[in-house]
Order: sequence, then C-alpha cells, then structure tokens
Amino acid sequence: MHLLNPTFLQTASDPFLRYAITEGRWPTSMLAWKTALSAKQIDDLVAYLRSKAVAMGPAVAAQPPPRPPRAGPIVLNPRGRAPQFTLKEGLYVSIDEVKAALDAKRRLIITDARPPSDWMNLHIAGAISTPYYDLHTLDDLPKDGTWIIAYCACPHHVSGIVVDELRKRGYTHTAVLDEGVYAWQQKKYPVVAAPGTPPPAAPPPPPSAR
Repeated sequence: MHLLNPTFLQTASDPFLRYAITEGRWPTSMLAWKTALSAKQIDDLVAYLRSKAVAMGPAVAAQPPPRPPRAGPIVLNPRGRAPQFTLKEGLYVSIDEVKAALDAKRRLIITDARPPSDWMNLHIAGAISTPYYDLHTLDDLPKDGTWIIAYCACPHHVSGIVVDELRKRGYTHTAVLDEGVYAWQQKKYPVVAAPGTPPPAAPPPPPSAR
C-alpha cells in the first residue's frame, strides 16, 4: 500500500513508517533510504506523513494505535523440558515439529513478527506480538536458553528479521517457523481469531508443497 493511504496510516505506527523508509518495502520497488537520508530527514518524513494523514479527514488517527497487551504468559509450558528441533539450513523449523513440542508440553516461546493488527486478527495460540519494525518488543523475552520461534505470513521475510535480531543479541535457541501462520492454519492447528470474526481462509499451498 501507498504510505500516504489514509486507511493504511490509521494502523501504521511511527516505528513502522520509519522502518519502511530506512529499510525499503520488500517485495515492492521502494528502496532503502538509510544511507541517503540523515536521521533528522527520516524523522521529518515520518512527521510529514502524519501531517498529511490528519489533513485527509477526521477518521484518520493522529496517533498510532497502542501495542496489544501481553495476553497470557510469554513462555509456554514454563516447567516443561526443552524441545529438540532439527533446523533446516540452521534457521527453519517445521510447523509439525513445533506442534509436536506444544503437544508434549515443551518449554518455548512463539512470537508473531507481523504488525499488531494482524496479530489481533489471527495468531497462533499462545503467540505474543513482536512486530519486526519495533524490536523493543523483544526486550522482555527471557535470555535463559528457552527456544524462541518466530513466524509471519511471508512465510519467512519479517520473521527472519526478528530471528536475526535475537541472534545478534545472543539468544542461542531461535528459529523461523518454516511454512508460516497460514500453513499452520491449514493444518487446523490451534489459532486465536478476533472475537466474532472467523479466521480468514488460508491460501492454497505453494506448488512445491503439493
């Protein structure tokens, strides 16, 4: 979506806009501007976008929506044993392995790397919201060796950003959920949908998975 789209700006936070400007917007043609613009210029652009949003009509929120509260525990099965995952390419773990670990009451954390609005609409049961463009949401994750599994719907792009950041911070057991949230949904594994809203239809599997 266009960054000046008023509906988009109702839910896009300032950190999201700043991230889009500095890092570009994959898979669109918008390039990363972090080496071409100063921090002050990027701040000015974010402020400009906000000013245009307000001018477009009273329905547009001047302030970004708050983060969703932590609903329930961060660590699932805190007294459970650590799972034993086999990572593909040292990074990806299959949805079946994660589901088996949950069924066995293994200790782990599941994080949703998408924007909070997507998390509120549909997320894996027990997952917490850690949007890829606001990495301060990782600050309260325990650094005690607990496995942390990040997912998105890409199925790898923004969850990969979260895992990269965790590994930079020294977290030793991290992985990307290989197939993403919609493949999890397709298998009828537990999800949480917004009250009164049925989960959206999952897309068909890619040809390589058929």
